[in-house]
Amino acid sequence: MRIGLFGGSFDPVHSGHVGIAAKAISDLMLDKLVVLPAATSPFKTSALPSLVPELRLDLVKLAFAGMDKVSVDARELEKGGVSYAIDTVREFAAENPGAELFFVIGEDSVEGLPRWKNYEELRRLCTFKAYPRTVESSTEIRSRIISGENFSELVPDSVHQRLMSKCK
Repeated sequence: MRIGLFGGSFDPVHSGHVGIAAKAISDLMLDKLVVLPAATSPFKTSALPSLVPELRLDLVKLAFAGMDKVSVDARELEKGGVSYAIDTVREFAAENPGAELFFVIGEDSVEGLPRWKNYEELRRLCTFKAYPRTVESSTEIRSRIISGENFSELVPDSVHQRLMSKCK
């Protein structure tokens, strides 16, 4: 079995994330792709407020609803605290003996990989697959939400509708 793990803040999830997921399933010939919203990323910092975890999870489920081979896993959000890839990858390796694990990341994360917690062990447990950064940006979307600007072209329709209902 070939399992992709796609972790991130998804604050909020956007169309670029959905496109990367579809590409990873195809490129890596995955049997399944698990989307894992992080509780708190050890590397992300932003002056803009973050969406609450429950809303981020809801939006991720909406964004990936109906995508073949994709599931959303809330384990990192449920644990809370800082989300480390090594902890989640260890769990998936234990839960899926013999599976080939792939960790899907953005190209902008490649340079920092050696700083990831237990990076050498992580490299032994999974194969990293990097994808180019998309034009969509979660930070830009949060900024547009705060300023009341249109962001509909950056997110799936279902995500836009849910965010607009929360902003009213």
